Amino acid sequence: MSAYLKKGIAVWILGFITFLAGLNALNATILWALGTVDFQPYLIGQITGTMTITTYFWASTAIAFIFLGFTAIAATSKPPLDPGLVKMFVKLDGNLTANRKTVNDGLEENKTALENARMDVLDGLDGSRKASEKVIRDTTKEIMDRVEEQGKTIQGIREELLSTIKTDISDIRKETLDAIGKQTRQLQKVERLNKKSAETIETQMAELTDIRTRLERMESAFTPPQSKLTSQNKPEDVRGIGPRLAEELRAMGITSVGELVTADPTAIDEKTRLSREMAKSLQATAQLLMVPGVDENDAELLKEADVSTIRELAEQDPIQLGGKIMEIAKTHVEQKKITESEKPTIEEVLSWVKHARS
Repeated sequence: MSAYLKKGIAVWILGFITFLAGLNALNATILWALGTVDFQPYLIGQITGTMTITTYFWASTAIAFIFLGFTAIAATSKPPLDPGLVKMFVKLDGNLTANRKTVNDGLEENKTALENARMDVLDGLDGSRKASEKVIRDTTKEIMDRVEEQGKTIQGIREELLSTIKTDISDIRKETLDAIGKQTRQLQKVERLNKKSAETIETQMAELTDIRTRLERMESAFTPPQSKLTSQNKPEDVRGIGPRLAEELRAMGITSVGELVTADPTAIDEKTRLSREMAKSLQATAQLLMVPGVDENDAELLKEADVSTIRELAEQDPIQLGGKIMEIAKTHVEQKKITESEKPTIEEVLSWVKHARS
């Protein structure tokens, strides 16, 4: 039987006895709590006879702790080594010692061989280095000699080229300066001609512009002016009304310019994206564009002159309104909103008022 099996059996027996002793101590505690004074133990009562409950309690407790100690000692103590294992370990240690000695001898031999090989390699490298240095010195000297010889040759060629180039450059410079002088004189002559031509063209353009303006005014005098808008035009024909806003106006029943100018601005404000003031401004533009001869720029000038309807235009004094329009138009020309030729004349303002009253 192995030592480990013996140890396990001993631990089990001692543990069982400790368990029984513990049960006796627990039994004594319960009886003491119930008020028992004398008690005869179950197993050893014939030997010990009747004893007090306190004696029984302390005896049971002491026995339980004693056997608990024996159990702990038995559980933690190491069993004696197996002689067979001891012999095996001794033999293994001897083998390891012999192998270690063999390995050390082999390493020492390899170290010596490596050292010898390293010395051979270093000797070979040193010889190669010396030979290479000699070849490099010889090659460098040969190259330097050739470079010096080529430098002398290049210097001679350079001097010849510089002499030739200086002579050629002087001749070329003189010819170039002569050619530039001739071209400069020709360009100055052409510039004078171009300047005269430009002045002539500018004068002619001014005359043509004046003639065109006169023709337009004569045409407007003999041709009755036409209205930019009529009541049958679509709402999007008014500047400032796009396709999306036109759809919103149609959704509320406004399908023509006539319906637009007669609609309630408050209703337009409630049912479209336009504010009440913007709706009134678009209505004013539409009304003024229904007057013959009034275009979009003229409508803006009239609105800035506090004229927003055909009725208000009809009530204006043409001369006073013309002066006010001229002042506003002057500001628009300075702001580059309109050109000088687009400024309305007094005659045009008279025509607007006349058509508004008719």
